[in-house]
Amino acid sequence: MKKIVLLSAVVLYSFALDGQTPCVNGFAGEYPCELVDLVTVMSLTDIEAGQNTNDIWGWVSPVTGNEYALVGTANGTSFVDITNPLNPVYLGYLPTHTTPSLWRDVEAYNNYVFVGSEAGGHGLQIMNLLQLDNVANPPVVFEEDAWYGGFGNSHTINIDPASGILMALGSGTFNGGPHIVDVQDPLNPTLLGGFDADGYTHDGFLLTYNGPDADKQGKLIAVLCNEDALTVADCTDPQDCILIDTYTYPETGYVHQGWFTKDLRYFLVNDELDEMNFGNGTRTHMFDLLDLDNIGYLGFHESDNSSIDHNLYIQDQFVYQSNYRSGVRVFDASRIGEAEVHPVAFFDLFPDNDNPLFSGTWSNYPYLPSGLNLATSMYTGFFILDPNILELTDNRFSLCGVNEIGLEINVLANLQYPLTVNFTGLPDGAQPGALVINEPGTYQLMIGNLNASDPGLYECVMQLETTFGEAYELPFDIELSSGGALSPVLAQPSDGAQLGSNLTSYLFTWDNQPDAVSYQFQLAADASFSSIIEQQNTTASSFQYPTMLPEGVYYWRVAAVNSCGSGPWSAVNDFSIIPVGVGELAFSALSISPNPATELIMIKGLIPGERYDIVDMTGRTCAMGFAPHGYSAILDIRALSPGIYFLRTGATSTKLIKK
Repeated sequence: MKKIVLLSAVVLYSFALDGQTPCVNGFAGEYPCELVDLVTVMSLTDIEAGQNTNDIWGWVSPVTGNEYALVGTANGTSFVDITNPLNPVYLGYLPTHTTPSLWRDVEAYNNYVFVGSEAGGHGLQIMNLLQLDNVANPPVVFEEDAWYGGFGNSHTINIDPASGILMALGSGTFNGGPHIVDVQDPLNPTLLGGFDADGYTHDGFLLTYNGPDADKQGKLIAVLCNEDALTVADCTDPQDCILIDTYTYPETGYVHQGWFTKDLRYFLVNDELDEMNFGNGTRTHMFDLLDLDNIGYLGFHESDNSSIDHNLYIQDQFVYQSNYRSGVRVFDASRIGEAEVHPVAFFDLFPDNDNPLFSGTWSNYPYLPSGLNLATSMYTGFFILDPNILELTDNRFSLCGVNEIGLEINVLANLQYPLTVNFTGLPDGAQPGALVINEPGTYQLMIGNLNASDPGLYECVMQLETTFGEAYELPFDIELSSGGALSPVLAQPSDGAQLGSNLTSYLFTWDNQPDAVSYQFQLAADASFSSIIEQQNTTASSFQYPTMLPEGVYYWRVAAVNSCGSGPWSAVNDFSIIPVGVGELAFSALSISPNPATELIMIKGLIPGERYDIVDMTGRTCAMGFAPHGYSAILDIRALSPGIYFLRTGATSTKLIKK
C-alpha cells in the first residue's frame, strides 16, 4: 500500500501495512498467491450478506479522504470503511428493494451509489454516500435516497462519469438491451431512451468517446457484450441508438463482460462458458477498436487452468481478472498491440481447485488511491488485497522549504524491461535524475531544484517507458508551500523613533499575520544583527523588553512562523535612546493610579496632544485617546475585562492591571 509523506526537513508521517499476511513462497496463509498480499477477510456474517456476495465497487470520500468498500450481497449492499484496512469497520447495509438475489450490480457516481439487481421489481436504488463519513453507532440499516422504477430487474449497470448517463443491461425493457437513464441529478433519474436492435446485453461499457477514432469524438458510445457477439453502438441520441458494428469470434461460449485499455484503443473480453463448452483453459479475448466501424479481433490469451473467467478491469497497463475458482489474476497488457498479455501476479480466493464451476471470486475493484484491491468471494465474503507489482513507496509529498525529494520505486514483477524513467506534471524548474530499470528491484531517484518552483499542488506522473512505446504510469503529488508566513509590518517603535533614556522598559508591536502561529523577535546593537541583545519567540504580535537600554542606536525585526516554518524577516526599524532634560524627566515617565484599578485611572507623564492606547496581551487595542493640553488624563476602564494590559504611547509603555 502506498504512503503519504509530509516534509519540512524530515518525514513527519507515513503509513504502511505491517500486520497483513504477506505472500511468501507462493502462499498468504492458506491462499495460493504471487506478488499479492492478504490484508483482511470479512465473512458473509461480518457484513450481513446473507447467502452470498457478488459485485464490488469502491468509493473515496471527497470530504475526509476515507476509502470505502461497496459490497453487493444477496441481501442488499453492504458498506465497509477500509481507511484502516487491517481493521475495517462494517457500517451497515442498504436492504434490497424487493427480495434477496444471487445477482446485484453496484457502481458509484457523483458521491451516490447506484444498485441494480435481478430481483423482480428491484429497479435502481440510489443512496447518498457522504453519510458514510458520519455513522455514529455502526452497523446501521441505510435507506434509499431515491429510486427509479423504469425497469424491474436488471443484470448489470454501467455509468459514464463524463456525461452522468447510466445504462441498465439485461432488463425486461428494450429487448434486454441498454436502458439509458440520465443520473446527472442522482435524486431525479430520467429515462433518455434505449437500444433494442441487437438483442439481450449482458454487460457493457458506456463512455463519452475520446479515443483514437477521430470520427467518433464526443459521441456517446456503448461497447456491449451481447452473449454471442461484441457490439458497438452510437447512443449519442439515446432515442435513436445506431448499431455501428458487431463481431463474433470462433468458439464463442458466452460474451460476458469487458473493459477498455487506458488509451481506449483495445478492448478485453471474458467468455463465461467457453471453458465448459469447449474444454479449453481460461481465455481472455482481445479486440482492436482503433476504428469503431470495423472491430478488429486480435485473438486470445489462454491460461493453463480451466477456471471460468467472470469480470475484468484494467488499471494502467494491468488487467485484474476475477476468474471464479482461480482468483484474481493480474496480467501485463502493455504488449496487447501484438496480441499478447503476460501473467504477473495472482491471489486465489478459492484454494480448493480451479474447476470450471460458478463459485469463487465474482468481481474485484482495483482503482483505490491506496493501491488496494477489493475482491468478493461468493460464499466466503470479501477480501482486501495488496498487490506488490509496481509502486512508489511514497506517492504524496507536502514540502515546506525542501529543495529535493527522493522517490523509491519498487518493481517486483517481470515487466517489459528495459524501462526508461520520464515524468509529466513536475513543477517548472524541477530537475529529476535519470534512471533505466533493467530488472526487478528497488530503485531510488531524486528530484531537485524544487525551491525554484511556484507554490501549488502538482499532479505528477512517473512514466516507465518501454522500448516499444508503451509506458507504465505511477501518479504522485507534490505540494509546494512558500516556506513560511509573510513578513509582518513593524509598528512601534517606528523607524527613526527617539526614546528617552529614563524609560525602564520598551513595548515592540507589529501587525498580525493570519496564518502565523508564532513570531521570532530580535533586538540588536547593529544593523547586521551580529550583536543580538534579545531574541524571543512569542505567540503575540507584541513583545515587552523589560530592561533599560543605554543611550545609543538600536535595531529590531520580526519574522512570522507558520506550520511550514519561519518566513522572511521584516524590514528593520531603528530607534535611538537619547538623554532627557530635567523638565522632560518630570513629565516623560508614564504612571497610572490607582493600579490595579476597577473604574477610573489617572494617567501621568503624557506629552500634550499625543495618542495613547490600552492594549491587551496580544497587542490588540482595547481603548485609546489623546492627551489633553496638560500632562495627565482621566480614563474610564470599566468596559475592560479583568486582566493585564499595557498603556502605550509612541514608544513608551507601562503595565495596567484591571481587577
